Amino acid sequence: MDLTEDNGGYCHYGQPNVVEPDRPTTLNAHDSSLPTSFDLLVESFRLPLELYDRFRRIVNTNDFSPIIVTMHGFINRIREIGSSRPCQVLWSPTIPTQEHVDDACLLSSGHDTVSIVLAHAREDAQLTFLSLKDNQVKNVLRRDWKRAKKGGVSALATMLQPLKFASGGYDHQIHLWSMDDDLSHASSVQLAVRHTSMIHSLLSIRDTSHKLVSAGADRNVHLWDLCSERVARTLKTSNTPHNIHRTESPFCTLLEVAHLDLQFEVHDHRMVPICPVQRFGFATQVPSGRYMKGDTWSHFFVSGDRDGRVRVWDLRNVSGEPYVCQCFENEVTQVVKTENHILACSKRSEYRLISVHDG
Repeated sequence: MDLTEDNGGYCHYGQPNVVEPDRPTTLNAHDSSLPTSFDLLVESFRLPLELYDRFRRIVNTNDFSPIIVTMHGFINRIREIGSSRPCQVLWSPTIPTQEHVDDACLLSSGHDTVSIVLAHAREDAQLTFLSLKDNQVKNVLRRDWKRAKKGGVSALATMLQPLKFASGGYDHQIHLWSMDDDLSHASSVQLAVRHTSMIHSLLSIRDTSHKLVSAGADRNVHLWDLCSERVARTLKTSNTPHNIHRTESPFCTLLEVAHLDLQFEVHDHRMVPICPVQRFGFATQVPSGRYMKGDTWSHFFVSGDRDGRVRVWDLRNVSGEPYVCQCFENEVTQVVKTENHILACSKRSEYRLISVHDG
């Protein structure tokens, strides 16, 4: 039985499902398993990058204007694909080659500005807070770290509470941060979450209480309860997890893992360790990396692969065929759901839209 919810909101699981790359790439729009239809739009654009720079992360704003962050710390806002100037430059670093950006997240500040936090894979100035408005503000946030380990921050997550975010490091540590109301200063507290390797992904959720989900290279996924200040659950993945996503049920999370055929796992937090996880995916020759990232919305999950294809899965019926389209001739690094579209980005910093038509 596939992932569904009963009247009590419980998720049920079935057998693993693998979809081969050469399966049909279109779906009947009236298929009951996937009533929503998708169309790949002709419009596309390419964001020029500096020498040796590369795409790192797309983050969504409240007005669904995606913001692009590169490894060298350049920040651009996508305004309108197909126009003569599809992007607006928000930030250009002074010394780009020293930025080493690993992740980024938006901060819910309540101010009329774009507040963004950058994670850097370096020992000095591991976190940077930027307030991008007319008077741009840059603050370096000091982070205590284990100097016996590698320095740098590898993962960020916006918390559900305003002015709060979480960071995870190469040194296996997780910190919870709180910004002052005037955005001038941030304080942090280290959480007693035990990982034995670097943190790959963080996610703030709320089921019966506020929790922070952390996934590490040690294949452990911990659910830290912010109220009781303890690890409420620990999940074990079949391989290294790269990214964590919310699902339609607040009690379930979807993880992207390093597999050649079962890259995605849906876990129900309440059923650990009694019930098996729901696994699904597609056949590939090379597993995805931690900078490749998909997205979820409603009961859908979208992801890209190394061959330029984008797949959309209906999580209510993962044994059904996903929508598949060829977006690029090279690797898809990230896909995100905007208001009415799916935005796909390639390794060569090409961008395309897939229109989403609700059934």
